[in-house]
Amino acid sequence: MLRRLSRTLRRPDARLLAGLAAAGLCTAIAAAAPLPALYTKAQAKAGHEAFETHCSMCHGKNLQGISGPALVGQGFASASNNYTVAAIFDELSQQMPAGAPGSLPHKDYADIMAFILSKNGYPAGKTALTYSAAQSSTAKLVSQVK
Repeated sequence: MLRRLSRTLRRPDARLLAGLAAAGLCTAIAAAAPLPALYTKAQAKAGHEAFETHCSMCHGKNLQGISGPALVGQGFASASNNYTVAAIFDELSQQMPAGAPGSLPHKDYADIMAFILSKNGYPAGKTALTYSAAQSSTAKLVSQVK
């Protein structure tokens, strides 16, 4: 049987199909990889409160976007955007809120990032997201909301 498989895989079309199947399997495995738990539930709750106070007037109560862009869904963070948590956090902590960029306490920025992660389908964990951890996070940010 191995000899027959070996002969079959020598044909160019069979090698191509085997390669495509392997690539599909790798993609499926990568897609099934668990999302990192970067924040706590309590932190996301605090972030929701801070978001409503400082962000919802431009980004909407449901992060759907009003005068500011949406912060949830594929339009915000699709796989093709290749965003990291640090890249989004940099924008958040350095450019927001619009009228007073960088004016919030570091804890509020980290909490708001936790809230954004939660609304995009990232799971809560046991360790709170810190300002410095968010600044340096290489975790990909791909919204799980379709």
